[in-house]
Amino acid sequence: MGIDGYLIDTNIAIALLAGEEAALSFAKQAKDNRMPMYFSVITECEVFSGLKSEYRLRGIKLFNSRRCIEVTSQIARIAGDIRREQKEKGRKLKAPDAIIVATAIEYHLGLVSRDSDMNFVQEEFGFPLLKI
Repeated sequence: MGIDGYLIDTNIAIALLAGEEAALSFAKQAKDNRMPMYFSVITECEVFSGLKSEYRLRGIKLFNSRRCIEVTSQIARIAGDIRREQKEKGRKLKAPDAIIVATAIEYHLGLVSRDSDMNFVQEEFGFPLLKI
C-alpha cells in the first residue's frame, strides 16, 4: 500500500525540536522525496505540555495548521476499535497512541515513531512504521 506522507509521533517531534541529527536528517529526506510530514493534534498537545519556553516559537512553527490533523469522529471510532482489539489481544494501548495510529490509517500515512507500543501497526494494519 502506498502512503501519502508521514505522521510524526510525539517522540520524533520532540527530537526535531531538540535538533537531533537523525530526526533532522529524516525530515530533510522526506522533504527531498516530496513526502509531507504531518502531526496529530494529540502530538501537538503532548509536545506543548512539556515544551520549555525557549522552544515555544519552534513548536509554533513546527505545528502549523498545514501540518496538524484534527481528530474527527471517524478517527475517534477507528481509535476505539483499535484499543478494543488490542485489549482483546492482551495489549494495553493508551488512547493518545490509538488516536495517532487511527490518524495514520485514515490518512494513509506512514507512522514515524520510536515508541515500542507502536510495533504492532505494521504487521496488523499493513502500513509502514519507521523508527529513526
